[in-house]
Amino acid sequence: MRPRRLEVDGFSTFRERTVLDFDGLDLVAFTGATGAGKSTLIDAITFALYGSVARYDNASRVAPVIHQLSNQARVRLDFEAGGRTYPAPGVVGRGGRGATTAEARLEVADGDGQTTVLAGEVGELNDAVEQLLGLDFKQFTRTIVLPQGEFAAFLRDDPANRDKLLQRLLDLGVYERMGQLARARAKKSANQIEILAEQRRASAPPTDEELADLGRRVELVEAVRSTVEQALDELATLDAALDPLRARVTEIDRTAERLAEVEMPAGVADLDDDRVAAEAAVSEAAAALATARTTRDRALVALEAAPDRAELVRAASQIEQLAEARVKIDGLRASAGDADRLVAELTTEQADVDSALSRAEDAVRTARLAADAAGWTAALVVGEPCPVCHREVETIPDHDAAGEAEAAAAEQQRLRAESKTVATRLARAVGGREAAAEEIERQGERIDLLELQLSGFDGDRDLESLASTVETVEALEQAHRAAGAAAAEAEQVAAEAEDRRRRLDQSLAAMRAALSSRRDALADLEPPTLDHRSLLADHELLQSWAAERAESLAAERIELATEGKRMAADRGRLAGTLADAVASVGIDDGAAVGSPGVDPGLVRSRLADALADARTAVATAADRRDRDAELAARIDQLDGDRLLNDALGRHLRSGGFGSWLLAEALDAIVAKATVWLLQLSNDQYSLVAGDKHFAIIDHTNADETRDVRT
Repeated sequence: MRPRRLEVDGFSTFRERTVLDFDGLDLVAFTGATGAGKSTLIDAITFALYGSVARYDNASRVAPVIHQLSNQARVRLDFEAGGRTYPAPGVVGRGGRGATTAEARLEVADGDGQTTVLAGEVGELNDAVEQLLGLDFKQFTRTIVLPQGEFAAFLRDDPANRDKLLQRLLDLGVYERMGQLARARAKKSANQIEILAEQRRASAPPTDEELADLGRRVELVEAVRSTVEQALDELATLDAALDPLRARVTEIDRTAERLAEVEMPAGVADLDDDRVAAEAAVSEAAAALATARTTRDRALVALEAAPDRAELVRAASQIEQLAEARVKIDGLRASAGDADRLVAELTTEQADVDSALSRAEDAVRTARLAADAAGWTAALVVGEPCPVCHREVETIPDHDAAGEAEAAAAEQQRLRAESKTVATRLARAVGGREAAAEEIERQGERIDLLELQLSGFDGDRDLESLASTVETVEALEQAHRAAGAAAAEAEQVAAEAEDRRRRLDQSLAAMRAALSSRRDALADLEPPTLDHRSLLADHELLQSWAAERAESLAAERIELATEGKRMAADRGRLAGTLADAVASVGIDDGAAVGSPGVDPGLVRSRLADALADARTAVATAADRRDRDAELAARIDQLDGDRLLNDALGRHLRSGGFGSWLLAEALDAIVAKATVWLLQLSNDQYSLVAGDKHFAIIDHTNADETRDVRT
């Protein structure tokens, strides 16, 4: 990695933008007073690469890099690695709780100035830079950039960390990877050897005797194949003669089955007679229907000429109501007269009682005054002046004034009760008279309404005559209904007769069509022609012809069967020959040559398969021998590879060749460092590497070995 350009702005001591250009320089030294910013420039390079600063002892601590008078710090480092240029810009910004890395990127520039982002945040940046430079942040700050005060940290580092760093710097891990690959290959070879050995065990090569048996099997199958071919040819010739015979027998059997289907259907004999009877029933029903319809029409004419029965019934009801209303109003008028006379009588009686009551009330007042005056009689003295009138008392009164007053009061109470009773009777009589008047008025209105309703009736208002007319109309209605029912029944009978004739016609047509279809199906046998005049005669004609033709075919079949038996015997002999032949090579299970017959194609196919299997077995046996030899050679080759890789894997383990190389590299580094140390110390100190730590040899003190911390 070679720096090309460094730019800082607001970073630590550099408040203003500062740019360092390293192009054309091979050796660079930062000089200046303490605090001038020499270490800050190194920190800026580290921050641009890893987003962290080493001297803060905390990789995530970035707030101190921001200048006290700035809100953010900017850094950009352009460096070269592997012949390509990489820009690495970074920004740290202040926040409410400290500072955070707002931007941390790594880019790569191409030839035309365009850049591609390799990392866009701190986590990605560390991985990308570590992959590019081969060093993580800790290793970079221990080997490339050593912070002030920690120059000796590398010398005092743990040997394991030191070895790990040297392995990465020198890429010594390649030997460990080589060892792993060699051990993996050795293991793979061992697995392949085991697989191939199992294949050899599973498929042992045949012996010479087994190969000879397989060859004899091929010869046997070839000989049987020749015998079978000759027998099959003879069988084919015989089958060629048998096939027409079998075909004719099959044809005769099928024809016989077809002729046996010619039968007389049930009901054919009675169907024509039923059709004639149905036609007569249709004619008879039609005549009855015409008579019934005439009777119904005449009844309708008579009914239409008669008065409306509902109008007659309504008028009779209204006449009866009118008579009842007139009788009722006459009775109401008589009752009204009686009520008028009763009111007059009670009015007179009321006046008499009221007059007597007035007189009784006067008598009560007089009697009470007399009773009051009678109290003074005790004070009267004959010859003395009266205290009231001052006249001389001549005699003292002698009568019962109190009793007279009580008698007058009793008479007054009686007359009051009688007056109240008469008044009640009078009120009831007046109410009855008014009710009678209202009912007379209502009945008069009803009589007027009935007279109005009957004003349009022109018939006789005699109730007996009206009742007779209603009975006559009802008789006409009943006659019309009876005639309609009779006509409907006649229509039903006619419809049923017509339906029966139609169904018989359909049955005749269907049977004729079935008979024609059956004859047409036998057209190839030249059946007789049907005249279609009588269904029964046509059936009998076709049935007679079928019986004669079936008898002729039966005689022909007997002759063919005799010839077929002779030829079948010859065929059985040939089949036995074939069965013995195929049995000698064990290729038949009864399907090719058995009870169903001989299947030439299957026999040839199985013989061909048997011959191919025998030849294949010979070839397979030879291949098994060749394959076994190939497997043995392959096992030998794999075993050599296994031994070689196993030895290489053992030598390249971590304690082997890699450790030796690491020790050699460390010795070379120490030797180079000693050259520089001797120059710096005027030949006083040398650097050596012990088993675990570095040490210093002091040449001015009898080559004393000292710890590097001194």
